Amino acid sequence: MKKIFLFLLIIGTLSSCSKKDSFLNSTDLLGTWTWIKSTGGISGTVETPESTGNQVTIEITEDMFAKYVNGVLEQELSYYLVKGQSIWTPQLSDLMIFEDESKQSVEMDDNKLILYDECYDCFQNEYIKQ
Repeated sequence: MKKIFLFLLIIGTLSSCSKKDSFLNSTDLLGTWTWIKSTGGISGTVETPESTGNQVTIEITEDMFAKYVNGVLEQELSYYLVKGQSIWTPQLSDLMIFEDESKQSVEMDDNKLILYDECYDCFQNEYIKQ
C-alpha cells in the first residue's frame, strides 16, 4: 500500500509541472495591463503610481512578457505557464516561469491580474486590464 501511495505521489508531482496543465485560460492573460498597486517586503511597503511617480504597464502575449515604466521598455522575457507549488499556498497554483528562471504566481479576479513574486519578502503586484 505504501508503494502505491508513493508511486501516485511521484506521478502527481511530475504531472503538476506540465506546460499544458494550467488552471487559467491563458488567453485571459493576453493584453495590456496597467499597474495599480504593489505590496510586500519585510516592512509591508505599499507602492502605487501616485507614491512612486511611475506609470507601469505590462504586455502579455502568448509567449512574451514585456514591462514598460513611464513608456520605456524595462524588461522583456519569454515565459510559460505551469500548475505547480507556490510558496504562498499549499494548493497548486498557476505559475509564470520566465526565461531567467524567476517565477510568479498568477491570480485573476474579474478585470484584475495579481502577480505574486515567488520569493520571501517580495511583492504582490496588481494590475487592471486596459
